[in-house]
Amino acid sequence: GNDDGDQSEDDEDDAVVVPQAADLSLVKVVSDGVPNVGDTVTFTVTVLNAGPDDATGVAVEDVVPAGYSGISNISSGGVLAGSTITWSGLAIPVSGSVDLTFDVIVVAPSGTPGEYSNVAQVTASDQFDPDSMPGNDDGDQSEDDEDAATVAPQSADLSLRKTPSDPAPAVG
Repeated sequence: GNDDGDQSEDDEDDAVVVPQAADLSLVKVVSDGVPNVGDTVTFTVTVLNAGPDDATGVAVEDVVPAGYSGISNISSGGVLAGSTITWSGLAIPVSGSVDLTFDVIVVAPSGTPGEYSNVAQVTASDQFDPDSMPGNDDGDQSEDDEDAATVAPQSADLSLRKTPSDPAPAVG
């Protein structure tokens, strides 16, 4: 009953618990930033682990916006539900990374805000991330475990003017 905090006697001891940590970051790129409507583009989401421990139980979510259709070729066991792709159970070693990819078709603009801004984020990890919180994307991509890639479909404003060489020709 005389513990003064220094554990100087054999009837006292302390234990320190250090939780595992995995500093996850996410980078998202698109194969063509200025596609034509109807083109197929590939999004690549790279999840990196800066450690200090291996990352397990990592989950990533990508909500595909209205500017795309025909989601296909989802890699690494990703599951599509509606317009959301979820990868789960990923393991990423220290200093390692994993690439997650999928294809979409670019559709004609509808004027919906953010229709071509495709956002992905880490939504879970078994380990503590010292500089970001999985699953809390508020739309500003302010943490390193979330990112967006945006395309700007090419467009052209065509018009047609037709004029005859002689507006008042003679018959024949």
